[in-house]
Amino acid sequence: MKNILLTKMLLEDGVFVNPVVSPAVPTQSTLIRFSLMATHTIEQIDTAIDKIAKTYKKLNVKQLSR
Repeated sequence: MKNILLTKMLLEDGVFVNPVVSPAVPTQSTLIRFSLMATHTIEQIDTAIDKIAKTYKKLNVKQLSR
């Protein structure tokens, strides 16, 4: 499952996310969930977003449009 691999790769890159799988989402869907704290800096958030986007591209994961 790509979601579990994605979670593992991000953790190895210093970004902790939680995989969300069925039954919390439909069977063919998955999500990642991450938490922010008031102590996170804008730079840390930007870095995490960049790492998530790069990992999605490496795994050819479809990203939802904004």
